[in-house]
Amino acid sequence: MDVMQELRTIVDQKMAPGVSAAWLHDGVAALTVYGEATWQPTKTPLHSGMLYDLASLTKVIGTTTVFLQALDDGRVGVDDAISGYLPEFHQPTTFRQALTHTSGLEGYIPHRDELPPKALRQALITQLKVTGECDHKVVYRDVNLLLVGWALENIYGRPIQALIQQRVLSPLGLQTATFAPDPSRCVPTTYSAAAGLRRGVVHDPKAAILREHSGAAGLFAGLDDLICFSEFAFARRHADAWPQSFATILRDETTNQLGRSLGWDLRRDAGGRLWLYHTGYTGTFWLIQPQLQESLIVLTNRVHPKPNMAFLAKRDELITNFMAAHS
Repeated sequence: MDVMQELRTIVDQKMAPGVSAAWLHDGVAALTVYGEATWQPTKTPLHSGMLYDLASLTKVIGTTTVFLQALDDGRVGVDDAISGYLPEFHQPTTFRQALTHTSGLEGYIPHRDELPPKALRQALITQLKVTGECDHKVVYRDVNLLLVGWALENIYGRPIQALIQQRVLSPLGLQTATFAPDPSRCVPTTYSAAAGLRRGVVHDPKAAILREHSGAAGLFAGLDDLICFSEFAFARRHADAWPQSFATILRDETTNQLGRSLGWDLRRDAGGRLWLYHTGYTGTFWLIQPQLQESLIVLTNRVHPKPNMAFLAKRDELITNFMAAHS
C-alpha cells in the first residue's frame, strides 16, 4: 500500500482542498504537502509549515498529556472520582471513564452553542447524567475531556490551555503549536458568503465559547509539531516534561475491554499490535505505534468550504488498509 499516494487521492477526489501528511517508519519520514489551502472565495496555495486547526487532537496532545503528568506527580489517580477535584460536578464519573469515553454521561442542553462561557461550563457540569451505557459502551463526547481539563485547572490553578502551553507545548519544543495563532499562517476551515472565511479561529463551537477553558479543542499546529510529539512517543526525544506513564498507554483501559486507552482510541493491525489512534472533526487523524517507531500523521481541512462527509468513509477505508498492510 502506497499510503502517501492514497492520501493524495483525498485531494484528487475533492474531499479536502489539501493534505499535509507524514509517515514515520524505519527511521525516515516520508512527507507530502499536496493541494491547496482554500477553494473559496478563491483558490490559494498550501505551503509547508502552515498551521491546522487540530480540533480533537487537542485532547491527546494537550489534556491527556497533562493528566499523565499529574498521574506521575501523584496529584491524581485514574480511578479517582472527578467530583473530588471538581466539586460542582455531582456524578460518580471517574477519570478512567471520562478519558476512555465510557462515562455514559448524557443530556440535552438547550441552545448550547449560544450560551456565554460561564453558563455553558455550568450546564455541562450540572445538566448531564450518567446512563446505563457507563462502562458498557464507548460514546465519544467532548464533555469527557472538558471535565478532565476543569479538574486539572483546579489541581494546578491555571486554565487548561495555559497548562498545556506551559507543561506540554513549550517544554517539548512544539514550536508552532499554539492556541493563539497568526491567522496568516493558518489553513482556513469553513467559508460562506454570509460568515466569510474562518481562519485562525477555532472551528469547534464549544471551544470557541470556552476559549482558554477548553481542553477538548482549540489547538493549532503544523506537521512538524506532530512529528516531534511522535518522536517523544517513540522515546527518540527526551524531556523532563514527557510523562513516564506514557510508556504504559498502549493498553485497553476500559472496564470491559472496549478498545480505548487513556485519551486515545486503539486500533489493531494485521500482526496483532495495538496502535494509538485519534481523529479531529476538521479532517485530522493520527496513528502512533511506539514499539515499531512508526506514525502516520494526516492534516486536512475537509470542512472547507463546508464539511465533506465522504471524507470520513475515505479516512476509515485508508486506516483499514493501512492496518491490514502491517503483518
